[in-house]
Amino acid sequence: MIETQRASPTVEDYLQVIYVMSREGEDVIAARIKERKGVSAPTVWATLKRMERDGLVTLGPGHQIKLTQEGLTLAESIIRRHMLAERLLTDILKLDWADVHDEAHHMEHAISPLIERQILRLLGNPTTCPHGNPIPGSGGEPASGMISLRNLQEGEAASINNIAEHAEDDPALMHYLERNHLTPGARLLVDEVSVANATIKVTREADGVQVVVGLPAAELILVRRREAMSGNAWSMG
Repeated sequence: MIETQRASPTVEDYLQVIYVMSREGEDVIAARIKERKGVSAPTVWATLKRMERDGLVTLGPGHQIKLTQEGLTLAESIIRRHMLAERLLTDILKLDWADVHDEAHHMEHAISPLIERQILRLLGNPTTCPHGNPIPGSGGEPASGMISLRNLQEGEAASINNIAEHAEDDPALMHYLERNHLTPGARLLVDEVSVANATIKVTREADGVQVVVGLPAAELILVRRREAMSGNAWSMG
């Protein structure tokens, strides 16, 4: 599960971005990596060419970027270390759910195989990160049947399964979700979808509080539909 080969921090960052984009079904091209990384196009292209030379990616027609098997192995390693750092920070150190992504980014490159094994043992071999996404190599798999909150209709009920991984790069959004308890496991009823206002209004089952979410943010909240009962009551399923 834990390999000894490691890439440079810069290359690990690129592998992480490419892996997440691929897992979320996006077309992986240099322009989108540039947007995610916030660096110049020449910088992105130079790094990708170096990664191609080292056998970590292939650059195909239309500048499509794919991980090689070696690149995939290294990407899964850095993602796993990042997610384990996040769980350590939330489960043991009790940091806020919204803050752990940035903190884990500082830690992930320094986690050795020995420390990784100890973290796994300490945490009891978790299968997801705090935001509900599966940890590579843990046995956890992406949940099937998930849709974005944005795609629900008024009157539908759902449970939050996970937050899209790239949403974690937006601290303001993550703090909004945490502050309003829109985190994995929360059960919601859709009260109103307003395309004109670009918002969706939901009620939390736990306390009956209504929360308004922008439609772009709702796209990043992945949910599982539940059966809603009449009178705004909730099913037990």
